[in-house]
Amino acid sequence: MTSCNPIYIATTNVVGDTDGVTVQNLSQPTTGCLHDYTLTTEDMKNLSKADVLVVNGGGMEGYLEDVMEAYPELTIIDTYECLEHDSSYYDLHFVEENDEEILEDEHLEEEHTEEEHSEDGHHHDHEQNSHIWMDSEMFAVQVQAIADGLSELDASNASSYEKNASDYIDALNTKIDKQELDQKLSGDNVAVLHEAFEYTALSLGANVVATLDLDEERQVSAGEVSQLIDSIRDNNVRIVFAEYDYGKSVGDLIEEQTDAKVVYLETLVHGSYGASDYVTTMNDNYLKISNSL
Repeated sequence: MTSCNPIYIATTNVVGDTDGVTVQNLSQPTTGCLHDYTLTTEDMKNLSKADVLVVNGGGMEGYLEDVMEAYPELTIIDTYECLEHDSSYYDLHFVEENDEEILEDEHLEEEHTEEEHSEDGHHHDHEQNSHIWMDSEMFAVQVQAIADGLSELDASNASSYEKNASDYIDALNTKIDKQELDQKLSGDNVAVLHEAFEYTALSLGANVVATLDLDEERQVSAGEVSQLIDSIRDNNVRIVFAEYDYGKSVGDLIEEQTDAKVVYLETLVHGSYGASDYVTTMNDNYLKISNSL
């Protein structure tokens, strides 16, 4: 079993057509934050039959403790944890969780801290931004972690897992086309309306100067939006990364009141995805960014 679409894509590529091994994804939320997803009865039934649960980790799966309590014998491969143990990624690549979302305004921090910590817990269950798959280099390490974990558990198929992972990582390195954005945006200031896109910016060498993490539960104040717009102006931001479903209304305001262009990207969380769709989706995202410049 896999916990979310990006991990499903990675695992299906690692497993490939290995005899006797099947990969199934847990039910996915059609809207909203993956952190808040509640397991269905069908999920629990499927987990009772599973040998392994592969997860993103880093707090992304808020239900993980419940699974561990219900199925203490179930083996869990935590890809985030594997990256944490790689100091080169932990020190240089992980994005800190941004509790107050944007800006260093003491008044806004005081206004929202108490309310958000008591009522909006899904932003504070973890200390890091765990949307690591949005950086393809980090996603490749997740792929390798899955191959290593499965190889340890299933030694008879280890050579298949390792070869499949190597082939897929090669594909990630050769087939993902960043449209030279890692040169065009390197050092530029950008803003994001979904924390997942902090990793998109990171992968392109851009600086995230303002973040407003939007979902269906996020109540955004006029003060926060005003502060965001001021930050975009003050930092000469020319591009903002957003998710359409939750970022469109704020995105419209940004484009009305600043010179920045808002680009709507995919996070690979909602909907159905197949084995080849990570490369396709990332390329679509990069092409949208390139066309906006």
